[in-house]
Amino acid sequence: MTETTIQHKPIDDKTTLIMPGSRLDNDNATEMSMAIGTAQLEGYFDIRIDMSSLQLLSSAGIGSIIGFVEMSREKGGDISIWNPSEKIANVLKILDLHEYLTIKKGQAESVSA
Repeated sequence: MTETTIQHKPIDDKTTLIMPGSRLDNDNATEMSMAIGTAQLEGYFDIRIDMSSLQLLSSAGIGSIIGFVEMSREKGGDISIWNPSEKIANVLKILDLHEYLTIKKGQAESVSA
């Protein structure tokens, strides 16, 4: 996987996993927005973003996620952040996003997670 390639993997009929790779910034924020928007159009409202490989998260990257959270919640799902590194978790905490976003650790690909 290249640094900016966004991968998308359905888990079940309501849940999908999105993996942004090592960077989520100006170079691929539009691609992330398109991946989340497409997932929602396809009926996936429980969207898990696996940040285990993420090393860089910019404001554009954060914005590419935040704009879709309410739609998922209105449809009974959520957009959750999985396995952020300590560095990425600190960025989210500094911005008070740890109170808005659901942040989890564990097997993001698990159906029962």
